[in-house]
Amino acid sequence: MSKLTVSTFSPQWGLQTSGPFALKLLKWLDLAGIPYDQVFEDIPSRGPKGKSPWIELDGQRIGDSEAIIELMAQRSGFDIERDLSAEQRAVSHALRRMIEEHFHMVLEWELFVHPAGVEAVRTMAARMVPGALVGPAAAMFCRHFRHQLRARGMARHSAQTIAAKGKADLDAVEAILGDKPFIVANRPSMADVSAYGLLAPMAAWPMRTPVADSIKSRPRLLGYLQRVAEVRAEQRVAA
Repeated sequence: MSKLTVSTFSPQWGLQTSGPFALKLLKWLDLAGIPYDQVFEDIPSRGPKGKSPWIELDGQRIGDSEAIIELMAQRSGFDIERDLSAEQRAVSHALRRMIEEHFHMVLEWELFVHPAGVEAVRTMAARMVPGALVGPAAAMFCRHFRHQLRARGMARHSAQTIAAKGKADLDAVEAILGDKPFIVANRPSMADVSAYGLLAPMAAWPMRTPVADSIKSRPRLLGYLQRVAEVRAEQRVAA
């Protein structure tokens, strides 16, 4: 296979990158056994779709983690959900959509609207722009996400309601996980790479925010995230 380069946000909180969807993509590539070079780009507007991550392959720049995974699955022949039943695939799909479409907004709210998150954004902005521009740049990032979250409806709720919504999503993940090593089977599915991408940053970041604190208080979820972090291509065959 041609050389693959993956552009992501810089490492943060002990993770390969601070970007949830980049973490998802990198974990999928690890499970597929596909080698890649990771490069750091903290200005997502430089990507082909104006967001992180994106890849360069065969002279093309391709954005959107889902589109990238679909392309790489076709090229490699790796099906992360092979041998799963129709019901297991459906549960994986539904949980992934909940995490990526709903829980993602909770993550963004805690990072870009909650006061503790806003302060952390200032620290991250210091890596991207000269000192005099750190304050304005951080304010611009946070304002952008506040507007997006309000347009999508999440930021129209109170902080308490948003926290309750996020914790309800965590309850659902835990209930479906049960005593299984992974969400729907004894090996990772798409739901697992998505859950890892969205939950691992909140479990790792040092800021005290309500839903992140809730993840940190759940040993079952923390153990699950550690399992996903450690599993690699050579282990994916186990059923």
